[in-house]
Amino acid sequence: MKACIVLALCVVYAFAGPEEDLWLKFNKILPAGLESYKAPEFEGRIVGGLEVDIADFPYQLSLRHNGDHMCGASIISSNWALSAAHCTVAPVTVNSATLRGGSTSRLSGGVIFAVAQIINHPQYNPSAIDNDVSVLRSSTSFVGTNISPITLVPVGTNFAGGTRSIVSGWGLTSAGGSMATNLKAVDIPVVSIATCREQWGTTRITDTMVCAGEPGRDSCNTDSGGPLVTGGRQFGIVSWGSPHCGGVMPGVYANIGAAAIRNFISSNTGV
Repeated sequence: MKACIVLALCVVYAFAGPEEDLWLKFNKILPAGLESYKAPEFEGRIVGGLEVDIADFPYQLSLRHNGDHMCGASIISSNWALSAAHCTVAPVTVNSATLRGGSTSRLSGGVIFAVAQIINHPQYNPSAIDNDVSVLRSSTSFVGTNISPITLVPVGTNFAGGTRSIVSGWGLTSAGGSMATNLKAVDIPVVSIATCREQWGTTRITDTMVCAGEPGRDSCNTDSGGPLVTGGRQFGIVSWGSPHCGGVMPGVYANIGAAAIRNFISSNTGV
């Protein structure tokens, strides 16, 4: 099975440009054991979202590897950003990573910030995609037009199923499609942990995860690491889900309210 997957990726790489190569490597991926899962096809358009202005999302960052967008991130203090660990493990290093802030476009404008330090959660499990969180320290303060931090929820925060939230990013606008040039966002409901476990399987959804989405509305590849927000506070980080973005399966996010996630962020950043 793994050999087939590698071969399939190699075939796609042969026809892909540099940024398409990146989303194949740094994407919203299924945990071990679900590689062959096939969700129903769903024509979604983020998926199902609208183009938005960075002025309304000043905390949003584009995390870049050797100059190309690969994931999202968010500003959480004057010099710390938050993202997903699956976006910041090798081959990403402080020398290859940068952060673009203050621009609606992922291709130009705003301010490019060098990265001085990357810390991945010590219990990040790449097979289960558990504890999928990292923090990045900028070499300089996050200063500029339309650049400011977002508040994080405290430990123990939970939201009921149906709570409306916003996820934003430059990810694919449909499964297998192309990345958005300008920032997009979509309003999606929180899915209760019980319902999410029924859909994905009890052992797949841990306490460090939170679920959100509905058919036609979802985050997608290269939205990874980006913020899930409600009431002006970030409570999730885009982590993994079905490759058929916008289908019947909800997206899965790192749960900032979980003690294992929130304490990691606080102990390393003071936020």
